[in-house]
Amino acid sequence: MSLRFSILMVKSLMKLDMNSILVLNASPIILLGKADLLRTVGPLAEFWFVPDGVATEVEKKRPINPYIADLKSCSKVSMESVSQINPPIAAWDLGQGESEVLSLAMQKGPGTKAVLDDLQARKCAKLLDIGLIGSLGLLVMAKRVGLINAAKPEINKLIEVGIRINPDLLAKIYQGIGE
Repeated sequence: MSLRFSILMVKSLMKLDMNSILVLNASPIILLGKADLLRTVGPLAEFWFVPDGVATEVEKKRPINPYIADLKSCSKVSMESVSQINPPIAAWDLGQGESEVLSLAMQKGPGTKAVLDDLQARKCAKLLDIGLIGSLGLLVMAKRVGLINAAKPEINKLIEVGIRINPDLLAKIYQGIGE
């Protein structure tokens, strides 16, 4: 799996703080899971929600239970059904998983963040004022709150398992966190 990140992400990466509720999309679960980083980022939220559509998407590639177990080892995790996609989100014609993540984040209310790496889904979240963070942002946050000493080695693990990021953006992230 590979993903492309844009310069638009830098601002959100630099304004991170702890969250009580995070709603996970498939790509962050898969990438962080393959890189063995779910236990690292798990303590960043009191509650992690995984919409059913996301679980189905992950299951197409690999079993989700080991990933959920990693998160459950350090936080509360709930699989949740999304009965209806919020109409403004549906208008974006995103994938089922991204649409469910954004709809559930809206439903959970202020302070909830969607964990998304997909550029179109991130643009939708920003436009609809839905809290947002990505896989890299979770690692930056983990460093800022002292869960890891350095983000760069962990980001390199994500790159090794398939995340793609613009080198200029990566340099800005490292500069922003002093690495």
